[in-house]
Amino acid sequence: MPTPPEPEKPFYTSRLTLPYSAHSHLNTLDLHTPTAAPFSPSYHLIYIHGGAFRDPLVLSPSLIPSLDALFSNRHIAAIASLNYRLSPHPHHRTDPSNPEDKSRNAKWPEHIDDVRDAVDWLRREGGMGGEWIVAGHSVGGTMAMMLGMEPKKGGEGLWGKEAPMTGLRGVVSIEGIYDFVACRDAHPDFRDMYNAFTTGAFGLEKDGGWERGDILRCGRRVREGVKTVVVAHSREDELVEWEQAEGMMEVLGRREKEKATLVESKGKHQEIVTKGVDIAKCVDVAIDVLLKAKAGKGP
Repeated sequence: MPTPPEPEKPFYTSRLTLPYSAHSHLNTLDLHTPTAAPFSPSYHLIYIHGGAFRDPLVLSPSLIPSLDALFSNRHIAAIASLNYRLSPHPHHRTDPSNPEDKSRNAKWPEHIDDVRDAVDWLRREGGMGGEWIVAGHSVGGTMAMMLGMEPKKGGEGLWGKEAPMTGLRGVVSIEGIYDFVACRDAHPDFRDMYNAFTTGAFGLEKDGGWERGDILRCGRRVREGVKTVVVAHSREDELVEWEQAEGMMEVLGRREKEKATLVESKGKHQEIVTKGVDIAKCVDVAIDVLLKAKAGKGP
């Protein structure tokens, strides 16, 4: 009788819902590591999910469709997919938020402060002490871009508690929102939705709350040490217009053109995540730039 073939070895193993702080049950992350030793040099990847700051159905497992494609790049040493506290969503069709639930009543900057806490935990206790890349989709891309910007003096500002991002080398923002007013105005059919989630996160527009999410006019430079910023967007995105990416590239081009790369992704807004292809493609672009820089062939 022939010997049955051995099952294929998985690309990675996972440790799920690891707590990084005690704020709520959503202050957790998933940590994925390749089963094969990574090539040198290697980079850790930290991923921030989207979901309009409030969708309980878009959390850290949303990265799972992309993991095989991501780990096909042997220069990735590990991947952390983060959760963070969400803004209220009392009218969600299947899982409305409860005012007593600490995990679903966050106000800015608690979302990005949670992300910083997760980064700190990963670097102290999660084995991610080396060089790393941050990537995010939609509002996760917004926060990834913010992490890649220089801190304001004083330690606290519109983007929460500033902190050094030691080892950060690349930023990948996919379908990111960089001007929430423009995004709302570009989608009149979704105006109520944009008003609700943006106000739920940042506060009232008339009180200046939405300025807290404005990257295009923040006046910050890319953080020292960051070698590449990948701005990825799809012309088919029905929720975030192509002009968001153009605006971000224009801002980067004024001061750090050599670091910025525009990548055209394919598909509708959430398809970019569910199809499991484009996130890896964009991260590959960032890693390629970093490898060339290591070899003295890039910025």
